[in-house]
Amino acid sequence: MKKMITVLLLALCVPAVSVAAEQAKNESNIVVQKEQRSAFKGLLYSVWGKLRALSPQQSRKTQRTVTAGVRGAETTDSLIDPYWKGDKTDDPDYIKELSEFNSAYEMAENGDLQGAVKAFSAFISDHADSDLRANAQFAMGISYGGMGQAQASVNTLSAFIKENPNHPMVADARQVMAEMK
Repeated sequence: MKKMITVLLLALCVPAVSVAAEQAKNESNIVVQKEQRSAFKGLLYSVWGKLRALSPQQSRKTQRTVTAGVRGAETTDSLIDPYWKGDKTDDPDYIKELSEFNSAYEMAENGDLQGAVKAFSAFISDHADSDLRANAQFAMGISYGGMGQAQASVNTLSAFIKENPNHPMVADARQVMAEMK
């Protein structure tokens, strides 16, 4: 009886040992590859996000603020639209300018960096006095970097820093330039 139990145990253990040996052999052939994320690519994404936050957006719908009457207050039959100093939302030239900037920016975000560089370059020459000129110049430098044109990127970002020393993106421009060299 003892011999029979021993034979049965051996019969069960041998396949388990051979399976374990086969598994060990297969695991030794496995190559583990870690995905490495480029620091520069991460930097580009970070910089794009900061630039988007600094750039004004074109609103798709008009928003109005209406003040409800207060008991005892004078009422009027007309809607009162407050005036905000510097508000350009109804200025057709500003809307066109903002639309051109956003169009160039969207090209870059969608991966058409060559088209974005052309669009930003046209924006800079067409809107030399624009408040968005510095942002367009910075975005053009980043687009050059994304295309792998390091020297053009450095030159554009250097001009950006020289012309806009107090811009909030100057430190980012310097960081990208250091990465490009």
